[in-house]
Amino acid sequence: MPTVEIVRFPGSDEFVADNLVFKDGLSKLVKSEGCIRVIKHHLTCLSVAVWETYDHHMKFTKHESYLATIASLTRAQAGPMDIQHVEFDEDTALAMGSPVTEVAALVPKPDINEKEARNLLTKLRVNLNAEKSCHGVTIGESREQGDYCRALGVGQYTGPQRFREQGFDPGYS
Repeated sequence: MPTVEIVRFPGSDEFVADNLVFKDGLSKLVKSEGCIRVIKHHLTCLSVAVWETYDHHMKFTKHESYLATIASLTRAQAGPMDIQHVEFDEDTALAMGSPVTEVAALVPKPDINEKEARNLLTKLRVNLNAEKSCHGVTIGESREQGDYCRALGVGQYTGPQRFREQGFDPGYS
């Protein structure tokens, strides 16, 4: 499966005034070898790059256009970036193309072991797929933090409460 790079950061005043402030960097990113697509949320400081492989992403970080991409992101950010690289278990196109896309880090509660966590994730996917408003539930692990990440496309935002009820603390969404 492709590697999905999720970048979040607090927006600068410059970004708030013009959320296309880092479009030059994103245009270089989308043209780089192995980049399948880039999805930028226009109202928040979130961009998602889908890479053919993690190695393609790492190759880009050594390319000269990487510095221009980082420079344009620096203008847009007012604080540290959170970058996650996740190999989801299913294609993310359906989730990312939905009216609302929810991306969440799901951290198992301390009393839940890895096998139980995987079983809960399977149950969570089954339950979400049963909801008519859900589109494209996909789950993977973050290379950086080891947390589980879940991408979900929905018709409207419903909040993280259902994940707490199933044994996870949502880290962000």
